[in-house]
Amino acid sequence: MKKTALLSVTVGATLLLLLGGCGSKEEVKGTVEAGTVASTTETLKDGEKVDVESVSLKDDGSFKEIIKGDNDPKVKLEAKYDTDWQDKSWEDVDFKIDKVKIVEVDKYKDKENNEYKGLMSMDFTLKNDGKEDVSIHPSDAVLVLKDGTEITGKHFRDYWEDIFAKDKQKDGHVYFTFDKLEQADQVKEIKLTFDGHKKGDDSEKVEHTYDVKLPLELQK
Repeated sequence: MKKTALLSVTVGATLLLLLGGCGSKEEVKGTVEAGTVASTTETLKDGEKVDVESVSLKDDGSFKEIIKGDNDPKVKLEAKYDTDWQDKSWEDVDFKIDKVKIVEVDKYKDKENNEYKGLMSMDFTLKNDGKEDVSIHPSDAVLVLKDGTEITGKHFRDYWEDIFAKDKQKDGHVYFTFDKLEQADQVKEIKLTFDGHKKGDDSEKVEHTYDVKLPLELQK
């Protein structure tokens, strides 16, 4: 019994020595990347959070067009999804979307200083084998979570060129912003439309609408 008591006192004293001079502790957070959690660390010191390691979007290829200067939001949660959507219903036009990345951020501001808490980037390929340029413009997007919740994101029009030249293929991104965003890693489907038009053989405007429902699978 005496040995046990002495051991307890010794261990307790050691812990006090280790912790007594340190008024902080680490809280590990993470972002979902390719189905895994990539951790970042925050130190809690005197009740205030101090970033030890931050994840930003400046060097992220999916968002590089919209991250300018000091407008580099810190990532709170990131989810990468695969999808296999393809549509050839419009003559001479082959439209594909194969990847989606959704991020929750601390804050992102557009040119008008509007603040957002979430961003989404879709990788697309559009091949126009026709004799006329094609104009295509996306609507806003609706995220459908696994629990049925729907979250609407606004199309980021500042970074969209809606003219697709004849006999050309274009690869790029379409961006969306979210006023509020939670559970970015729980999205099962995205709904949106793309409205298009081009000149027909008789020079009349030919219109076409893509009604898109993207089933998503979190990358593994």
